[in-house]
Amino acid sequence: MHEYETATVYVSPLKRRLRLFWRVLGTTFDVGLMVVGSALVAVAAVVLLDGFGVVELGLTTSTGAMLGSSLVIAVFGAFAIGVAVEGPVRQLREHSTHEIELAVARGVALLVTGIVLLAIGRIGLGYIGDLPRVFDQSLEVVVATGIAGFTWTIVVGLVALWSVRRVFADRPWLDQIELPLLYIVWAIGVAVVYGVLI
Repeated sequence: MHEYETATVYVSPLKRRLRLFWRVLGTTFDVGLMVVGSALVAVAAVVLLDGFGVVELGLTTSTGAMLGSSLVIAVFGAFAIGVAVEGPVRQLREHSTHEIELAVARGVALLVTGIVLLAIGRIGLGYIGDLPRVFDQSLEVVVATGIAGFTWTIVVGLVALWSVRRVFADRPWLDQIELPLLYIVWAIGVAVVYGVLI
């Protein structure tokens, strides 16, 4: 009978923190894309309702513009959701014994994701001058998602996730509610920021 000795692989604290941050950043970006995609699909639905006279917002001037605009916006929204869903499987809850490290990783990931989404929205606004006004509003949604990511979601989202982890630390379903909670907080933040922007 042979005895096998298991060797413990040493991982430096810096390398472990970088791995933690990378995983949290990937998950955070996925959630951000889900928020953007959901918001754009909602904008496309509002454009359709406005075009058919269900609501009177004056977003489009003709049926053709209404159908074309809503289709393009919905496609971009569905694409964002698809990228988030089809990406690598990541877990927001990491196996870290240091709650502070995880909170810092989440905060920095929200900051980076928010800045990237804000930059995408601002750059896009510079290229749609001749398109219908509804495209401006769609990109303002992307901008609002970015701003909400590094303002509202950092403050409220981190507090909410921290509280949930502290109260329900030993519950088996904790892994399943963290991402939906982050999504809900971020989506509320987008509504708040978009309301301020317009």
